[in-house]
Amino acid sequence: MYLKGTHPRLRRTRHYLNPRVTIVLLVLILSGLLVISGWRSGDIQPAFIPTPTATRLARSYAEEAEAQFAAGHLPQAIDAYEKARAIDTQNVDYWVALARIQIYARRYADALATAEMGLLVAPNNARTKAVYAWTLDWNTTTGCHCKTLAEAEAAAVQAIAIDGNYAPAHAYYSEILNDGQKWEQGSSQAQLALSLDPNSLDAHRAMGYANESVGNYEGAIEHYKDALTINPNLITIYISLGLNYRILQRYDEAIAAFGKANAIDPYDIEPYLALSRTYYQTDDFGAAVQYLQQALNLQPASADIHGRLGLIYFKAKNYEGAEPELRLAVFGGPLKDDKGNTVTDAQGNPVTVQGLPLNAGSLEFYYTMGNLMAYTYQCKPDQAPAILNQVLNFAPDNPTVIGSYEESTGICNNFLAGTLTPQPTPTVTPQP
Repeated sequence: MYLKGTHPRLRRTRHYLNPRVTIVLLVLILSGLLVISGWRSGDIQPAFIPTPTATRLARSYAEEAEAQFAAGHLPQAIDAYEKARAIDTQNVDYWVALARIQIYARRYADALATAEMGLLVAPNNARTKAVYAWTLDWNTTTGCHCKTLAEAEAAAVQAIAIDGNYAPAHAYYSEILNDGQKWEQGSSQAQLALSLDPNSLDAHRAMGYANESVGNYEGAIEHYKDALTINPNLITIYISLGLNYRILQRYDEAIAAFGKANAIDPYDIEPYLALSRTYYQTDDFGAAVQYLQQALNLQPASADIHGRLGLIYFKAKNYEGAEPELRLAVFGGPLKDDKGNTVTDAQGNPVTVQGLPLNAGSLEFYYTMGNLMAYTYQCKPDQAPAILNQVLNFAPDNPTVIGSYEESTGICNNFLAGTLTPQPTPTVTPQP
């Protein structure tokens, strides 16, 4: 009770912090200062910042690669498998699949390198041995002298010894045997591959090649078609199909096959070359030239394409147009446009063509160059005679070379003896 007229005196009470609470507060303050310092230095990231994108699994890249392969997008398939392999270097499937697709993409040296690395990962695996054998075969038959067919055959035999039920090993062995002219064995191996896996793309392709090797072009066509039912987007198989149609002089079907290959990848020059050659054989020089010009737009420094263009002009008796193209193929040199100006690339550098060495692939360019020199009376010792003798020494038993040599040498001999009067050079330009 309070007395009336008085106010209670409020007594001030001191409150002391509990020592434990004081310690906790000091810790929190120090922690806050450390966090602020960490933010400023970058050692600590502020909250609620999005986390980096999760790393893709190797399997995801492999699935993408197979989808790209099925669509015929081989460069993209190769890129995806390379990413899968980089993530999981010990997965044999990635090495084998990558080497296989590199073969279909005609990257033979890359395929061999991939297969060799796959062997290091799994030296006693049937799949690595088999694809290694296949890459050896392709590198041998396309001009690389670093390996031999005997090595390829030995690797294929080893693959089959490890797993005799692995169909691709028999398919690849079949191709190697056919390249070694062991046609009966090659056919048997292809048949065995098909019996082991009737849905194998490689087995049907091998059976097509086995038939083609012995001149059974109709049989080859059927198996190449079967391969295309499995993957309808492979340029190399359309090219093989078209070549067999062309041998049978079924030109419309050949053109259709090459056209499908061209539609898959307009930046691949092989379909352009195949189409040009087909029109060349049917004397449609205008179309043949057009397709080569499209190929040159993609590879202006290709001596092979310039040589092919020179052959067409020569056959059309357009010697004026043939000579610079054949010279580029045989001797090389800077590329000039129609006005004589040096052609440059996107960086402004002059485009230079490297002449081809004399071999089986360039033989036609060389003897045609010799013929052209003789026809235009370039008969000095270092002109037509020099190149004609070089060609004859290279292929002394080739009937075409012998006929070319005799005809052109006769022209030059008569011209030098004064018994032949030079005539104006005919010029017939193929019309588009």
